[in-house]
Amino acid sequence: MERQSHGPVVAKVNAEELYEKQLEGAVRKYNQSLKEQGIEIRAFGQDQMHNLRNFMLQKLVERELLHQEALKKKIKIGPSEIDTVMEESSKQYPSREAFLNDILEEDQTVEAYRERLAYDMLVNKVTASRYEQKKKALSAREINLFYEKNRKLFAQRESARIGHILLKVPDDARDAAWEAAKKRLLKIRGMREDFRSLAKKYSGCASAKLGGDLGFYFRGQLYPALDTAAFSLKVGEISEPVESRDGIHLIKLYEHRPQGFIPPFDAIKEQVEQAAKTEQAQKIYQDYVEELMKRARIEIL
Repeated sequence: MERQSHGPVVAKVNAEELYEKQLEGAVRKYNQSLKEQGIEIRAFGQDQMHNLRNFMLQKLVERELLHQEALKKKIKIGPSEIDTVMEESSKQYPSREAFLNDILEEDQTVEAYRERLAYDMLVNKVTASRYEQKKKALSAREINLFYEKNRKLFAQRESARIGHILLKVPDDARDAAWEAAKKRLLKIRGMREDFRSLAKKYSGCASAKLGGDLGFYFRGQLYPALDTAAFSLKVGEISEPVESRDGIHLIKLYEHRPQGFIPPFDAIKEQVEQAAKTEQAQKIYQDYVEELMKRARIEIL
């Protein structure tokens, strides 16, 4: 069976038809999200593209089951709710016209977009309702146990905790001004005072009140010259003067964490708790979908 506007039917869920156009749209959106993360799925070959299509078709089937369940439960989405979501979405664009142009690339009319939005909102509402029914408060012991069982989830990239002293130099300053700032920093570097005290006295950065402490940075986050300097130091060492667009810096390395470092539980307790809640939510969702599938008639074409 085929409808000209939607393409071939790719699946039936309790006699409700899902179309090739819907699947293509889902695959395209997922591909776009991967590209934004620097992943090009096509580079992995046809097998991966085939697997991606199957995965997205499975997700379409799941969402249709949830949509049908929302209708059975008589969950409603009012026009004002759709208006609110559209208004919030439009704020991410430079103008209302730009927002409309973007949504009309995928949907032929604003009304078609609103219908698709209502569909998604119903799915989200019924899923959220199920989560509220089934969720359980996690004890401190359960959160700690989650951390112990999933330590690798919290492994971090290589990072360094640094402090700095900045002497600001205007971008358009002459070479002599830059050289003068470097000489002054070298003089500061040779002083016997504690680095934090020197930062409070001489640094032109807002971090001066914290003794120049900038906290942790992952490799690659800093301005290139600062990054190279920070990650070439030994703990406790102070760099030679380093130029950036803001001026001249002295950098001190306080702590270095290697690739794969796992912070202690107390340092990331809130992050661990959120990850444990996310896992619980995913299980509630998956159990719900499996329950609906057992009662459904599903045909993949």
